[in-house]
Amino acid sequence: MTEKTNEDPMQWFREARLGMFVHWGIYSVLGHGEQPLYRELLNPSEYAKLADQFRAERFDPHDWTATAKAANMRYMVLTAKHHDGFCLWNTNTTRYNAVERGPKRDLIAEYVRACRKVGLRVGLYYSLPDWSIPAFWSGPENDRKGYRDFIRMGWRQMEELVSNYGRIDLLWFDGSHWPTAQQWRSTQLVKMIRSHQPDIIINDRLPKPKAGGDWGYATPEQRIGGWIDEPWESCITSTRKFWGYHVCHEDPAMWYTDRELLTMFVQCLSSGGNLLWNVGPYANGELPTRYKEQTRRLGDWVRRNRKAIYGTRPARFEFAYGGFQTVKGNRLYLFFLFWPGKEYSLPGFNEKLRSARFVDGGGTVDTVQEPHRIVMKNLPSDAPDPCTVVELTFDAPPTVHEWAACRLHNYPMPPMAEWARL
Repeated sequence: MTEKTNEDPMQWFREARLGMFVHWGIYSVLGHGEQPLYRELLNPSEYAKLADQFRAERFDPHDWTATAKAANMRYMVLTAKHHDGFCLWNTNTTRYNAVERGPKRDLIAEYVRACRKVGLRVGLYYSLPDWSIPAFWSGPENDRKGYRDFIRMGWRQMEELVSNYGRIDLLWFDGSHWPTAQQWRSTQLVKMIRSHQPDIIINDRLPKPKAGGDWGYATPEQRIGGWIDEPWESCITSTRKFWGYHVCHEDPAMWYTDRELLTMFVQCLSSGGNLLWNVGPYANGELPTRYKEQTRRLGDWVRRNRKAIYGTRPARFEFAYGGFQTVKGNRLYLFFLFWPGKEYSLPGFNEKLRSARFVDGGGTVDTVQEPHRIVMKNLPSDAPDPCTVVELTFDAPPTVHEWAACRLHNYPMPPMAEWARL
């Protein structure tokens, strides 16, 4: 059992902002994404032979963690087992694993050690469905014993993952549409997991009983999360489709641009969530160069603007024409994704503005505070950065006039009679 700490298990997650999601398995050999077995109706016995071609001969977990650190990521999540049922660890439940076949290595053990060495939080993805088990497809109605054995195997596999590798910080379940909470005995399963890992956090894809359960941070997929109070992360592919490696990823046009990545990251942090940015390594274990270079550039921007990112919370002032924002104490941070040119007018605040400056470099911003607005003047004609961050410091935590609150698509409009008389 891993020793329990006195910390709030969710605190590190709320502050992480950015993580690396890794989809890697025998499907990487085909280069058709992560689900060719199901999507292409492949012969299961022929598909299983890919396990012997999956050599992971260039897998260097330290290169993976170095990439994550360069991007200023705080945690990683690796697919210990995807839907096809192939296990990347030394499991006693099946010979369909990376120690018995292919690499002849415990890839999870190597990954966990590498994460821990550089201080990254360790996350493991686990698929609840298992396409390699015939009883999973038959269902409990047609194969009661086989289905019961499938559930038992799942319990044993999860117990191996949370008891054999030291501290595991996060479990990322997937495929929650079946089996059901009752079939998994989800509440008891979580108790078993926490008996080994008291501080572990668990996502929302392990089905809950009708009475609910005390686990489940939100995981909006391929979209940015919204204004919700519970912890959340948006998991998004770095390419325009496919979580696992696909040969079409060799086309640069398949990748999101630096600008798109930066925009998604800023949207997540300004709404109070994390971005879990996915990569599909090659079958040999190497990360695509494009992913490494792109995330390094994001990491450079994060380090230059970190004071506007960490320890902040979402802000809800009118700034729709500029971009996004965060707040920390007396300081409001404006993330300009839409550069206005020489001048920008920000609706008014109740507090006195003490200073305005660029976060990166610290240069001052000329401002005039009027009763109904703050005007930024003499700005550069062109954006200094793809996302330029400005820090406004007030004499108290900023509050906004009722008629200047964020009103993008807010109907009816708030009272604006005072504004109309200006």
